[in-house]
Parts: sequence; structure tokens; C-alpha cells
Amino acid sequence: MSFLGSGPGKGAANRCLNIVRHNEDGEMGAGGQEYMGDMGENPCIQLMATGINHLNLNQEHYHWQATKSTLKERFIFLFNNEILSDVHFIVGRGEMQQRIPAHKFLLSVGSAVFDAMFNGAMATKEPEIELPDVEPAAFLALLRFLYSDMVQIGPETVMATLYTAKKYAVPALENACVDFLKRNLSSDNAFMLLMQARLFDEPQLSTLCLETIDKNTAEALAADGGFADVDQETLCCVLERDTLRIKEAKLFQACVRYIFSCF
Repeated sequence: MSFLGSGPGKGAANRCLNIVRHNEDGEMGAGGQEYMGDMGENPCIQLMATGINHLNLNQEHYHWQATKSTLKERFIFLFNNEILSDVHFIVGRGEMQQRIPAHKFLLSVGSAVFDAMFNGAMATKEPEIELPDVEPAAFLALLRFLYSDMVQIGPETVMATLYTAKKYAVPALENACVDFLKRNLSSDNAFMLLMQARLFDEPQLSTLCLETIDKNTAEALAADGGFADVDQETLCCVLERDTLRIKEAKLFQACVRYIFSCF
């Protein structure tokens, strides 16, 4: 059965098919070129041309499943990909803000928070979800982990990723972030990491930071961007210890410098 029908419209449809056939080779026959000149007057032809362009743009993704031999490869392919996505996140603020595609099923499988967000009694129906308190790089690190089990963190993103992992209840990624901090703990950053460990309620990391400060007190106090930037509760937590390896006079001088840095 033909859906082209007969009459004047049949000739137009045939010319459309001619355009499609020639478009596959990137060329167009004389009949196609002649008829394309009337596109502005014929919305049907405009729609046909739009469909052709859409197919060409998505040709590289056609039958992509056949090129991925494992489930993990297929999920990795979907990471940060518009294909089959059913939700978008507007992450960050200002110029750093990003619109990130995702897939509700994969997120729900990896996070109880996402599961409640999409499938709970108060599930959202919004196609876009704003996350102004999350950094785009950290959110992408979270999604990468949920889609592939791959951990991608660095010194500049580890704290933001730890915050994001805790926010969405992904303990395996939390542990990876804490392990990264432990491996990179030194007297130079012990005070800063101690403050962050207390903020994120990481007692094991807090203990390691305090032990590092005990062993290298003078170096930790002299480190740039460390001791002078901690909050008062963290400072008191350190000063209460009787295991610091430093003379009281030098500790008092460091405290005076801290007080003046607050003004």
C-alpha cells in the first residue's frame, strides 16, 4: 500500500524522495535542486529537510549499542550524554554553571537520595533540577562514578567531590575521597584538612591530621594557608592537646599571629 496517494501532492512527494536519495551522497539531482528552491513556500518540504539534517547529525550515534561489548562500556557511553537522557541538572552558579544530562534509572540504582528524588512519594516531575550548591566538576565526578565505578578526583576537586558524595549518599566515593586525602596529608595541609574533616564528620581523617600536627607541630604552624585560616573550634581542638612537639613560647607566638590575622 502506498501512502503517497495520487494527484498534485504525489509529484511533490516523489520529488521529496528524490531529495532524500541524493542527500545520502551529499549531492542533489537537478530535480531536487529545482524543488528545494521552493522550500520557503512549502512547510512539508521544510519538515523533510529538517528530518534529513537531524538524521545526518545523529548518524555517528546510530546503532551505538553494537559497538559496546559490555554493560559497563554501554553505561560509560551514556555518561554526560544526551542519548536516552530523561533529566537535566543545572549545576553551579554564574559563569561556571553547566547543564548536565543524566538518566534517572542509573542514578537511582547508585544513590538512595536520587532514588527518593525520582521514585519516592514526593518524587519530582521537573525535567530540570537546579543544584546551585554543587560544583560542576564535582557533580561530573559523582556521575562518572555512578555510571562506571571510575574515580576521577584531584587536589582541586577532592573536597567538593567529598561534599557531593555525602550529599547524595554514595559512601564508596566518599571513601575514595578520604583515602585520597590521607595519601596526600602532610604538615603543610594538616590544619586545613583537619578543619575539613571536622566539617564533614570524618573522625578517622581528623585523627590522622592531629597525629601529623603532633609530630610536625612547628612546620604545621608555619605552613601558608593552614594554621592562620582555621576556625576557632579547630584551633582549640589542637591547643587542648598535650602531645604537641613545640615549646610553649613558640606556640604562644603562633597564637598571637593567629589573633592578629583575624583583624
